Order: sequence, then structure tokens, then C-alpha cells
Amino acid sequence: MKCVYCKADVLNGDPITVSGLGPAHRGCFENSLVEQRVFRHLNLRSLPDDDLRELLDMAKMEMNVREAEHQSVDLWEDDVLFC
Repeated sequence: MKCVYCKADVLNGDPITVSGLGPAHRGCFENSLVEQRVFRHLNLRSLPDDDLRELLDMAKMEMNVREAEHQSVDLWEDDVLFC
């Protein structure tokens, strides 16, 4: 059986079955996802520019909220230590 990406024998490596494609090496499959810019089944290359910008803005907002929550927890923990 040959890898659908590199065409080498999959039995010598770390074989997986890619749904809809067939057998592949795990590394070849992961490299393919990176090249295609797929994140958790979301193909970033397929997004229109406006949607990609909106996704970027939403990701930045989420990061800021998490960072602020983490800092407020750290401040609270510091106050407890100094009591």
C-alpha cells in the first residue's frame, strides 16, 4: 500500500487512513494539513478575505479576554498571599 501523498510504502512508517483518500503516513498527512492551512477541519485558504479578517479579529479578542482574566486571577492570588 502506498501513501497518497508521497507514494512510498506506508507499512514501513506510521500509517493512517485518511478519510476519502486512503492510506498515508501520519507525517505526510500532517504536512499536507499545514500546507493547506487547515485548522480543525477549517480550511483557511477557502475563506474569503473579509471572513479571514473577521476570524483574525475574533481570535485577537478572545486572546485579550483570556489574558485579562488570567491577569485578574494572578492579581487576586497575589492579594491573598499578602494578607
